[in-house]
Amino acid sequence: MEAKEEKNQVPENANEHCPGTQSEAAGKSDSCAGCPNQSACASGAAKQEDPAIQEIEKKLGNVKKIILVLSGKGGVGKSTVSTQLALSLAAENEDLNIGLLDVDICGPSVPRMLGLENQEVHKSNDGWSPVYFEDNLAVMSIGFMLPNKDDPIIWRGPRKNGLIKQFFTDVIWDDLDYLIVDTPPGTSDEHISVIQ
Repeated sequence: MEAKEEKNQVPENANEHCPGTQSEAAGKSDSCAGCPNQSACASGAAKQEDPAIQEIEKKLGNVKKIILVLSGKGGVGKSTVSTQLALSLAAENEDLNIGLLDVDICGPSVPRMLGLENQEVHKSNDGWSPVYFEDNLAVMSIGFMLPNKDDPIIWRGPRKNGLIKQFFTDVIWDDLDYLIVDTPPGTSDEHISVIQ
């Protein structure tokens, strides 16, 4: 069995230049001044791994490949590439199971691109069932969860991160060959959450 590499995690509400919870400088460096996590990091309490990470690793253990579609700029076609890639993979081989996850919380466009605007996520005791575009293409987006599709979503980082974690822990993805993740523009909390 391989030794698990420690991850130098940065708390969600940390200062911009946080050295990370696993660093020797955690809670002690100049960049930690004024951070709400400073005392927890200095005491070593912040070194504990987020239990959601272990649950996500377990839930995604049945996903063979994860593909993130990223760009620092908006409006360059990330959602188009994500959607077309998922559609192509699903059409190429009906035996492949594809998941398409839209983590652009403030601007979900995947439901509209697939003509699924009026679909809803089904919730049960087992979790959230994704919307199926085809038998082998499961789709999840906050766009399926809004009462009014035109309502703006103005959330801060921790709330967005919480929903992204739920997409990984609560969605019943089943066995996937590919999970395509459509991300928002830039390098924000959403990207860090997905990569963690």
